[in-house]
Amino acid sequence: MATMRGVMDSVSDDMVEAMNVTREFLDNRHIEKERLDSNAPKVGDQAPEFSAERLSTDGTRSGETVTLSGLRDKPVGLLFGSYTCPIFRDQLRRYEHIHQTFKDRINFLCIYILEAHPEDGWRVPHNWDNDICIPTPKDLDERASIASLCRSKEGFTIPMALDTMENKLLTLYAGTPERLYAIAANGMITHKSSVGPFDMDDVDEWERALHGLIGSAEDT
Repeated sequence: MATMRGVMDSVSDDMVEAMNVTREFLDNRHIEKERLDSNAPKVGDQAPEFSAERLSTDGTRSGETVTLSGLRDKPVGLLFGSYTCPIFRDQLRRYEHIHQTFKDRINFLCIYILEAHPEDGWRVPHNWDNDICIPTPKDLDERASIASLCRSKEGFTIPMALDTMENKLLTLYAGTPERLYAIAANGMITHKSSVGPFDMDDVDEWERALHGLIGSAEDT
């Protein structure tokens, strides 16, 4: 599989300009993702505690806080992403299927993070083709509105929580532009996906890791 770095190196100058970025930006983005990943928790580590505002089922800000420790009565399937990330968006049906399969035995939570490809940032043709032209949200209310759009348009029922506008959880878990974790009920990370964007093989590996957690929980 071609790496994202290799793909971006092959993009023409005209396309880079259309994306509203520079090659320097793309290089710095790659370096930043590697830096975040080097500081993120690894398999075998205790998953860092966090709290985040839960998105209501009607798509509004709830004012209620969800914590990792509050989810650990069961294993946890944790994912990160945003609607303007085409690869994350294309994987939502697969995530939803996994959620429906395991939701009685695993607590799922999607952390909605900063937009990967907003119209006032790094634009991508796949979004234009699907009429998804979303600017960077200015506050949590706008982030909640976009997260709600993601849920309603894609039929996505995994519970969502909002990252802070300072990107606290994205930084803590190296969640950009998407990420998958499997966390045992004792808080240990048993699976961490590769740096996104990734392909369906990574999603399948996450599903297998979640299934393994169910088996381990039933054996205890």
